[in-house]
Amino acid sequence: MPSKPTVFSGKNCVLLCLVASLVACSANGRRPAAVQRPVPEYVAMTRAGAIFEKGRLAALSGDFECAREYFREAVEVLRPATGPAPTDPELIYFSTQLYESALRYEALSGPAEEAGTSDGQVASDLTEIEQPQASEQDIVEAKEAIASDTTGVTYDIPMTVNDAVLKILAAFQNDLHGVIARGLTRSGRYIPMIHRIFEEEGLPKDLAQIALIESSFVVNARSPMKAHGIWQFMPRTGRHYGLTANSVVDERSDPEKATRAAARYLSYLHELFDDWYLAMAAYNAGEGKILRAMQRTGARDFWQLAATGAIRPQTQNYVPAVIAATLIARNPAHYGFEVEYEAPLEYETVRLDRPVHLKHLSAAESALEELRRLNPELRTSITPRQPEGYELKVPVGTRSDVLLAFASAPTAVFPVARRHVVRRGETLARIARRYRVSVATLAATNGLSRRSRVPKGRVLVIPGRAPQEIRYASVSRGRHGRGVRNAVASRSRTGSRKAVAAHYKVRTGDTLYQIALRHGTTVATLLAVNSLPTRAKIRPGDRLKIPSSR
Repeated sequence: MPSKPTVFSGKNCVLLCLVASLVACSANGRRPAAVQRPVPEYVAMTRAGAIFEKGRLAALSGDFECAREYFREAVEVLRPATGPAPTDPELIYFSTQLYESALRYEALSGPAEEAGTSDGQVASDLTEIEQPQASEQDIVEAKEAIASDTTGVTYDIPMTVNDAVLKILAAFQNDLHGVIARGLTRSGRYIPMIHRIFEEEGLPKDLAQIALIESSFVVNARSPMKAHGIWQFMPRTGRHYGLTANSVVDERSDPEKATRAAARYLSYLHELFDDWYLAMAAYNAGEGKILRAMQRTGARDFWQLAATGAIRPQTQNYVPAVIAATLIARNPAHYGFEVEYEAPLEYETVRLDRPVHLKHLSAAESALEELRRLNPELRTSITPRQPEGYELKVPVGTRSDVLLAFASAPTAVFPVARRHVVRRGETLARIARRYRVSVATLAATNGLSRRSRVPKGRVLVIPGRAPQEIRYASVSRGRHGRGVRNAVASRSRTGSRKAVAAHYKVRTGDTLYQIALRHGTTVATLLAVNSLPTRAKIRPGDRLKIPSSR
């Protein structure tokens, strides 16, 4: 059985220990007997260590701007921007450790919601791992099951088995048996894709079971803290790793995109802690919380940290749950699970250069449901408009049919949204009350959490339709076979009037505001009719549709 890994032991000793020893030796006026290096290098390390210590104290006090400046200065002392590169191996190692330790303390600057995925939450069906229930007999049987597991499987993550792991495993085999079985069944759809991406990113494949604990492989799983998808990304963390979340798409629900983001986040956490158990705990609770707890308690590995009670019970049991899930996933029948896995996710893609309604791409209701199932990131039935085009996933063998349908499908237009420019002192709650929407809906529409602070000047999209909307009817054919689109402008209070879209060629110096003013319309209507993003840029030669009543 592998020994407990420790994040700050051996070669990976926290730089603070190394700095402290050097500073102490400097104070005593003598060099360590085991350290043989030129005096200038030793002086540089001693000086850099003293500067780093100032930065560390500044970070712990909350002055992160000052801390970053100290850290930058410490690195500069060791490896100046000008002059020859250092060649002394001890100096190179010391500077590397100093830089990585600086990253750890800078990570403390992020707000609690900025890091982590589900902020200490797990899949709703697995909340019982906070206080797992298992009898002594169940635990004995779980221990015997592990002892008799002779498949000879080699795991690529540490597999410590202790009382905490045995208790979770016993709970999975008994009270939570159905939940784990259903999650394993769903995992068949995503595990091959996850393993492929993790291999490409250089991650252990056994980390895939994090998704079982986070979401039970439910693609649209949502935690009470608004984490979303099979990897349970919080909005801010998702954006940091390239996942868009707005009123049109939420890429946290895209299994493949979210898996790529999760792989990169896990890689970062492993670089930060150099320990997979601490990386897992930080994935659940946020690196800032784990780092602060380690600093506060002096714990040097996950098991020590869990024993202090400085982290939430769910996070204390999170790593044992991943270990137990990995044991079961590698040999389910041995642990009492008869699993009929779902077929692996397969699809083709079609690049769409304009937004369309999904119903115009599918001939039957069942085909429409399959499109929705393959594209869970879509928050509406209209595909988004993206500069590079939108990659729509379609069932294998249907690509040519979808392309044919797309060629004749009318361009869809999103409802004109209300927008609000945030004023000084305004909060999400205050803005939500003004427009009579819930804080949760307002936050989700703008890819925020309910606790997010919104800066002055930010433009928020207000969910719900504005008094006026523009939408296109179906395509009708003229005598020459050219499609003629009829636009319908509907007003919520004054009734509806027909409108047709004229075209305007953008000239040098034109702005959307000037064009709207010239044609008696609004910028919001222009954006809607042309399916443009809020901050769209227009260029000379572009052709815009201009709604005009008749």
